[in-house]
Amino acid sequence: MVTDDLQVQLTKFVKDNTNITDAQWDNRMTPQLLFNPYTKDHEEKKHTAHYFLLTAAILDDQMVGFTENARTLLINLHKQYGTKRLFEITKPHLFKEEITKYSFYNYLGPQKETIAETLAAVNIFVKFKAEKDLIRYTQKFPKPQNFVDELTKTIEKMKGPNKHKAWTYMRWTVRPNPDLEIFKQYTPEDLQIPLTKENVNVAISLGLIKTTIPHLWRDPDTNKNAQIKITQYAKRIFPTDPAKADYPLSLIGKWLKRKNLNRNTLKEALKFYEQIQTIANQPTQTQPQKPNNYKSGWEKETARTLKQMNIPYGYETITFILPGDKYTPDFILDKEINGRKIILEPHYEMNLKQSSKYSLFKQTYGHKFMLILLLKNDLISFFNKRNILTNDVCDDVWPIEYVSLLIDKIKTGEYTNQNKTKETNNKK
Repeated sequence: MVTDDLQVQLTKFVKDNTNITDAQWDNRMTPQLLFNPYTKDHEEKKHTAHYFLLTAAILDDQMVGFTENARTLLINLHKQYGTKRLFEITKPHLFKEEITKYSFYNYLGPQKETIAETLAAVNIFVKFKAEKDLIRYTQKFPKPQNFVDELTKTIEKMKGPNKHKAWTYMRWTVRPNPDLEIFKQYTPEDLQIPLTKENVNVAISLGLIKTTIPHLWRDPDTNKNAQIKITQYAKRIFPTDPAKADYPLSLIGKWLKRKNLNRNTLKEALKFYEQIQTIANQPTQTQPQKPNNYKSGWEKETARTLKQMNIPYGYETITFILPGDKYTPDFILDKEINGRKIILEPHYEMNLKQSSKYSLFKQTYGHKFMLILLLKNDLISFFNKRNILTNDVCDDVWPIEYVSLLIDKIKTGEYTNQNKTKETNNKK
């Protein structure tokens, strides 16, 4: 049974974070879609339904690495092939030849080889099963569950443990704005919460389910019961629209990744997000369902050290809107110095554009955040001489090779922003 205070705290968080536009069609993100996902034209809606089924089928960290890559990949394929050709390709090698050319190919997930086959499988499904009209085809199925069963029976990468992709797709296509509301014959009340690892983290923390990952996906009955329990919980908050809770539950569940899953940790996570949102004066808005795929060895080392020293943190959890720009910090620590939360930003290189962004962030949010840049020790003086690390850029620069020493000082309370490196002091 969930305690009253936790129930109130989580319900508030969910309600505060429901109307977030999905990263796959958020028009503030780049690259831009080549079509209007909210179109009223029936023919264009058919294309939209097909396009986002392609997206949902590959929305897997093992395949694309993280959410933005699914978006970028589909947009690039759309540019290359055009709408008609994109939806007609049924031979995987044609997709593969194009995908392997992209500069971000090596940043895709370890199962990136399956992307081309999956995209072709979706096109085969739409072409031959749905006869090129998903809107009409779905009308054969009385409930979302029936169409989900059809998708998971036919498309390999939506079967078994990947069934959550089909429910994510149904959320996109059934719910109203900010979702797309394409399949109007269905009611949001019949949707279920996708059984993602992030949503499971929350359910375990709440005590709704006891089976842990990966055992949850090994038995279909256990898997089904867990999804029912999560959906029933969501219906307590939104009785006629449970999937409305999917994004906020996923967001908080991402923060719980690799942590002890219990009520206290969940409370800490909720408190952490509440503080960040209050400071930023906006909902926690970044790429939904983005897994913690660190982009460099230094980011991995920073994350490993923070976990080892039991310092809670969020990784790319929020995007701060700046005048004419935006900034997503790498690590925001649940630790404060003189009332300011600490941001750690590992960098191999720095340029004037980045330093300008950090300076803008410091001007806007510096009263609430302390920004510490982590740079290679032998490059700090180099950046100083080129006026890339001026005094207004950040609060401190620390040799990235000694990040464990910095984190230890932060944990023990020995750190102050006077602990600048010799190279950093030279710029004063």
